Amino acid sequence: MTLHHCHTIYAENFFTQHAELFSPYLTAVGLSREILHSPGYEIPLSQYVALWEILGKEISPNIGLQVGLLTNCHGWGVWGHAVRSAPTMQLVLHCLSHFIGVLTQGVRLDITKSDKFIGIGYQVVDPLIIQRRQDSEFSIASGLSLIREVTGCPDLLPIRVEFEHSASGDLNIYREIFNCPVLFNRPENRLFFSTSLLEMPVRTADIRLFQALEVFLEQRRVMRTGPNDLLNGLLRHVADSLSSGCPSIEQIAASMNMGVRTLQRRLADHDLDFSHLVEAVRRSLAENYVSCSTHSITEIALLLGYTEASSFSRAFRRWMQLTPQQYRQQVQVKPSLIGA
Repeated sequence: MTLHHCHTIYAENFFTQHAELFSPYLTAVGLSREILHSPGYEIPLSQYVALWEILGKEISPNIGLQVGLLTNCHGWGVWGHAVRSAPTMQLVLHCLSHFIGVLTQGVRLDITKSDKFIGIGYQVVDPLIIQRRQDSEFSIASGLSLIREVTGCPDLLPIRVEFEHSASGDLNIYREIFNCPVLFNRPENRLFFSTSLLEMPVRTADIRLFQALEVFLEQRRVMRTGPNDLLNGLLRHVADSLSSGCPSIEQIAASMNMGVRTLQRRLADHDLDFSHLVEAVRRSLAENYVSCSTHSITEIALLLGYTEASSFSRAFRRWMQLTPQQYRQQVQVKPSLIGA
């Protein structure tokens, strides 16, 4: 069983608009050139995020920010058109968050409100996707771009920006783009605006189009999010439990506040086997840690619930036909070869 393809994002017109940027690096993450001219193509989220990380290494460490600022609603299909046509800022924000699952699974986009702030938060919640800096920065920058688009205010600025990753490289670009405090190592990625944002008119509003799209989006939202609810919860609870050892079905059922028989029945309904799912989570996380992190093999073994590095190495070799060290060396040279 593989979990790499359990969450997807639609290519829409975004990949067509940026075909020149993405084209040289698609094969590095196992993607077809078909996504460049097929808006309905579903891209596994793990490969989409991995593509951004390669662009960050091969083109610019700020590529996510740079492309995000150029993003417009037209690139994101029905979801983008609904955001653009919403008649009020309240409904713009509602569309952004409530219907994000129509465009992409495995992420959370939420709106927070206080007396002083409006927060737009974004985070990949698929626990198997560890390296996601470029996607986070792209999503926050594109969120700012979309808000500027619908308000017709190209110079609109947030009052604070937060990122979940650590600061690195030249921080001047963050000051130039956002012109406000930018904080790192936060719980999630978030744009903060003054509450006056809610009073701003939507210059792109089209109420009749919005009413038609809203009905369609709600139908698609139910179709896209419903089947993944169980799997999302299982992945998160299994991944969180691994560092304490291989979790049992009893432990996971208790952490999900359900009985063992109920969990077994729901697994059967989705044709899932618990032991195979745990193995698949371990394998997916192992690939991510070995290829993208600086953790030692012993540290990775402990993170995945193995008591000895040798046990982890044997399992990794069974999965990948390479030792962890060989696999790490192999993936580290791939992007450079492709970009040459």
